[in-house]
Amino acid sequence: MFQSVKTVTYQVSDIEKAKDWYCKILNKEPAFNSPFAVIFVIDDSVLMLAPTSNPLSGSDERIVAYWGVENIDVVYQKLLELGATPHTEINTVADTKSAKVVDPFGNILGITSKVLAAKDRSVENQPSETANGVTFCRALAARDEREEFRGPDYLAEIFLTEDGKRPLKDRASREWVINNLITPERYGYLIARTAYIDDIFKQSLRENIPQIVFLGAGYDTRSYRLKELIKETRIFELDIQTTQQRKKEKLNQSNISIPEQLTFVSINFKSDVLEKVLFKAGFDKNKKALFIWEGVMYYLPAEAVNNTLKFVKLNSPVGSTICFDYLTAERQSVNAGEPFLFWIEEERIESFLSERGYKIMERLTSKDMESKYLSVRNGSVVGKVIPHFSFVHASVLE
Repeated sequence: MFQSVKTVTYQVSDIEKAKDWYCKILNKEPAFNSPFAVIFVIDDSVLMLAPTSNPLSGSDERIVAYWGVENIDVVYQKLLELGATPHTEINTVADTKSAKVVDPFGNILGITSKVLAAKDRSVENQPSETANGVTFCRALAARDEREEFRGPDYLAEIFLTEDGKRPLKDRASREWVINNLITPERYGYLIARTAYIDDIFKQSLRENIPQIVFLGAGYDTRSYRLKELIKETRIFELDIQTTQQRKKEKLNQSNISIPEQLTFVSINFKSDVLEKVLFKAGFDKNKKALFIWEGVMYYLPAEAVNNTLKFVKLNSPVGSTICFDYLTAERQSVNAGEPFLFWIEEERIESFLSERGYKIMERLTSKDMESKYLSVRNGSVVGKVIPHFSFVHASVLE
């Protein structure tokens, strides 16, 4: 099962001093240098330095050896079946996956492997990496020291692994991640998108709309952090089973109560028939509804996009609405396992929706997002949004 030791991690109280010391010892610069991890490549092995706030104590966790395995998902599950207990979840950084378990004798055992091929990293085979990345950005935003930009999603952290939470702990690490891994433009975009859909969600609850449907909920937390606004509204969270199951597990582990008005619905938007799964869950096509389609449309083939819009139009009374973000030009996805498949040129969005029975109520371009959500009190725009994405809120026509 095991192949060879691939990675050794040392926890250090001062990562800068440790980096300098190991640079001298190894006579080389690190291959990866950040406030939350420093990585040296040594032949076929990796030495990683990780910061810790705990004083030196000689604990077992101070050094963890990682055994290379061919498929970490299979081996991780096998270890648990044989009596090991989870110490961390499987975490993905760049092209490497790692995890820790505790063997039946109390030893901490690390395992690591390269990520699977793109086809095996799809949401059908594992929880969505994109959903996890978006949740990480929401957790970052919730700790933003700028009051105007601070995100509302204080629950986002519960879906992150312990390694995923590490960069959140201090300002320098957060800024490094935003500038070097996420990019300020993508960070700004996600801040704007969260705020935009929060506004629509809250207004719909205040109006006591009968139904709200999340088409691809991911790790959305609106139904939990805004549950005091929910009256009689029924809420349906639709998503792929792999991601949805992990979400429910994390909510349970964090003792987050699920509103009685909420129903989880498992669906694969690429292959399942929407009306079958949603009607079975109790959706009433004779009552008005808000459909929230956040961060999903551009990952679907054109047929699935058209089928979804057709379903909403045919199974919602006049006055029902749908809000979504969409891609306005061909772009490369940051996640090979979840490629972009669909986009609509900006000048075509009005006719595109009109032909399908919708009227645009509101539309925001990237410049509109910057002005509305990334400006300070004096009106100055101080943040940027990734281009070629827009928001729209449209109503169902007769």
